[in-house]
Amino acid sequence: DEAGVSWSVDAAGNLLARYRRGAAAPLVLTAHMDHPGFELLSVKGTLAEARWNGQVPTFRLKGLRLALYDGRTSSRRGTAVVTRGDGRKPGLVGGKPHNLLTLRVPSGAAVGDFGHADLALFERRSGLIHSKAHDNVTGCAAIVAALDHLARLRLPGNVTALFTRAEEVGFHGCLAAIRLGSVPKSAPVVVLECSKAMPGAEMGKGPVLRVGDRARVFDADVMAALEGRAAELKKEDPALAYQRRLMDGGACEASAFSLTGHRAVCFAFPLGNYHNVGPKGVAAEFIAEKDYLDGVRLLAASASRGVDPDAAKRRLVAWLGGRFGRAELGRLTGSAR
Repeated sequence: DEAGVSWSVDAAGNLLARYRRGAAAPLVLTAHMDHPGFELLSVKGTLAEARWNGQVPTFRLKGLRLALYDGRTSSRRGTAVVTRGDGRKPGLVGGKPHNLLTLRVPSGAAVGDFGHADLALFERRSGLIHSKAHDNVTGCAAIVAALDHLARLRLPGNVTALFTRAEEVGFHGCLAAIRLGSVPKSAPVVVLECSKAMPGAEMGKGPVLRVGDRARVFDADVMAALEGRAAELKKEDPALAYQRRLMDGGACEASAFSLTGHRAVCFAFPLGNYHNVGPKGVAAEFIAEKDYLDGVRLLAASASRGVDPDAAKRRLVAWLGGRFGRAELGRLTGSAR
């Protein structure tokens, strides 16, 4: 609160942060907080059955060392090792089968304990940042960094930041936030993600204005407004980089927002070793450091200068009208005024 940012928790356990200063247009920035991991379902001596939550081919996990945490206190309990990783069994989340693991666990392990692959938390090497969970801790970090920039410089802004739970198992936190009305429906929504790098969305060439995912194409006018801010920043600093692409390697929460009446787009950092799947087995994810820094600059500028999808549409209509006949375009669109 001292920095001008207020915090709260909605009824679904999602975190909310709000920054208000001046007369800036409202904007929602959102990212999910979770990453694929496991929870213990049963424990018998030094062996345990665990469920892996999130899309990871568990048959590749045999022999993997896992960091294990106490389910009640979240303190580190020790290290577990996967002894079998190809089991399948009916479960509850979405009514679909879950991947099951057999683990060798330390003394004291109990049902409800949880954890993740025992990988580096944070390492910087040769312009890259390696981490066990870029997807999507880095999206959350980018939002926090943008809010910090606004607050420290006392810039205008009207930002609601939403940090959601349980995205990896079915967008549960996001859908609950939509149902609860946790964010204003009138404000454009920018979903932050770390998405698998691919041709046209390449690491080191800037954050990606993600126009769509595997499920859906996002709001064209919000995207045009966001891209307008990116072009504006690049004109001020030619070293800034950004890309634009439909990234169909998976689905993201922008699809859920857009399907429920929100004007949403996605903003993604190209990611290596998506979901910790490397070319030779389990490995830390990685992103380009400059992609992240350019992304934070673009988020902060968009929040302080505004993202106006209606104005972006009017500019496009005017531009097309100037090239191809304004009167005819006006009759066709009903918006060339």
